[in-house]
Amino acid sequence: ATPDNPVWLRRVDVHAGIANAAALKLAGITSATPEPPGGDIVLDERGEPTGLLVDKATELIENLIPTATDSAAMILKAQELCLAVGLTGVHDAGIQPAEVDVYRKLAEQGVLKIRVYAMMAGAAAPQYFCEHGLYITERLTIRSAKFYADGALGSRGAWLLAPYSDRPTDEDGRPYVGLNVVSPEELRRAAEDALRQGYQVCTHAIGDRANREVLNAYEVIRQSGNSSSQGASRDHRFRIEHAQILAPQDLPRFTELGVIAAVQPTHCTSDMRWIDERIGSQRSAGAYAWASLLRSGVRLAGGSDFPVESHNPFLGLYAACTRQNAAGEPAGGWHASERLTREEALRAFTLDAAYAAFEEGQKGSLEPGKLADFIVIDRDIMTCEPREIVETRVLQTVIGGEAVYSNSDFAAEGPANHG
Repeated sequence: ATPDNPVWLRRVDVHAGIANAAALKLAGITSATPEPPGGDIVLDERGEPTGLLVDKATELIENLIPTATDSAAMILKAQELCLAVGLTGVHDAGIQPAEVDVYRKLAEQGVLKIRVYAMMAGAAAPQYFCEHGLYITERLTIRSAKFYADGALGSRGAWLLAPYSDRPTDEDGRPYVGLNVVSPEELRRAAEDALRQGYQVCTHAIGDRANREVLNAYEVIRQSGNSSSQGASRDHRFRIEHAQILAPQDLPRFTELGVIAAVQPTHCTSDMRWIDERIGSQRSAGAYAWASLLRSGVRLAGGSDFPVESHNPFLGLYAACTRQNAAGEPAGGWHASERLTREEALRAFTLDAAYAAFEEGQKGSLEPGKLADFIVIDRDIMTCEPREIVETRVLQTVIGGEAVYSNSDFAAEGPANHG
């Protein structure tokens, strides 16, 4: 329908996309275009580009897209949606310097109500760190960097130890194990540079090979001491974002290295429909191993990975403690032994999420001396029927003692009528 206009459709996990012929022509992508390291230009049986680009190859198109000029309006709209589901703070993973400027202006204008813990995108991080250092205010904190070890499982970009079950070889007949987006050595050097500037290191890793290589890099850094110069904190609080597929022998390494697993429970309940086909039942049995990680002493930071999944934290809490989708499937939960208790799930989304941002002294629990950030909801999620958790309505969201969102019914009736 748009043969003359370049069109780029990005997959929901942002690790793949499809371009039409006009977009491919604009980007100069042909059968002779070399694949960038960590990327995949999918070809048809004639060797011509199909338009499907995976991970690093998406940059061939995305680097040509004009920058949006209404970032401030979009951030404020996103804030409105987040406050309505009871989020008092978010971790924004992988922002660019231009977005930092927008955030700072909104904070200075007093319209940024939600608390934002922002991670600089890895490629932009080194220069930003050198020029600006840490930025910590009441509403906006920039003290971490987001790197990538692999892609996403849905687009077969997650880096695995063994080939994919549903795509064992690539077009050339070689074992296909996904994509390594940033080499382990490059990742280690970038992480060391960030730590020397006092920044926290957060690395995206989904596949078992990616998780292992990130753990290896963190281990080398700890042992070498290369991160301790120039005032870098010894309390690194390394993070692995997702930690979805883990080799059993790598689980205890999270505890040994003090690595935080930042997990998104609704990924599990979205992926469970097709993961056995993708990686086989043996590997999937150990995927999303929240209870095993917790039992080994790992801190879990709960999140959503919005916009890949819904930003509603009650969906995440429900998925964490039932391993079921919103329809209650499958009965008993998918690999139910990895369910969390409600208390464990709630802690992951509150106190340990705050710990993952060095903020447990100010946030994450209702205690004297901490910030007055809390919500009022319409039910007791610790005692209601599990399925009712997803139906939770937020009546009021309070940040710093200020009511920043009130449900229309609650605003009309007042808090006294809600116990």
